[in-house]
Amino acid sequence: MLIYEGTKENFLTSVEQDTIAVEIENNIYERMHRHTAKNEFRAWENSMEYMYKVLNDQDIPSDAGIAIEYNIPQTSKRVDFLISGYGKQEDANVVLIELKQWDELEAVPGRDGLVQTYTGNAVRQVVHPSYQAWSYAMLISDYNASIQEGMISIFPCAYLHNYRRHEHDPIDAEQYEIYLEDTPAFTRGEVTKLRDFI
Repeated sequence: MLIYEGTKENFLTSVEQDTIAVEIENNIYERMHRHTAKNEFRAWENSMEYMYKVLNDQDIPSDAGIAIEYNIPQTSKRVDFLISGYGKQEDANVVLIELKQWDELEAVPGRDGLVQTYTGNAVRQVVHPSYQAWSYAMLISDYNASIQEGMISIFPCAYLHNYRRHEHDPIDAEQYEIYLEDTPAFTRGEVTKLRDFI
């Protein structure tokens, strides 16, 4: 199930008019028959402003497809943000972006896929955002013959727009290299790098 879909142009207009979070909220109510928690609504408002900055670039076509809150079939997993379109060789591509509002995290010794951060009103061990994005891409691939047959390519990444990356940062710890290699994590101040990835 897809909660929001439109073009890049539609998305930018909705963010400019401060309606994007309301549109997502209304669609969730219509399609899932549930109300949205205040913190979830605020998260959309915040993260969509950052995605506006990323997508407000002439090199990203105005007719590129935008999908928000995509529920992966047969799972309870939801992808935050998808961008679809055609590459320079006219190849069909999807960029999957896992959005995080975290501003700090710690590596978890001996646990290659886990980090520790403050989320859900407590410090918790959760999956590394690059691993999460990669696993979502694999799940989607399992259910999509076009991806399996190479007709569509999927490129996962994570965007931690509040997180300031430092030298020897725990997000880049050696234990996470296997995930970061194919699924980069972009952080605060790396809008240009994320655009280049798209």
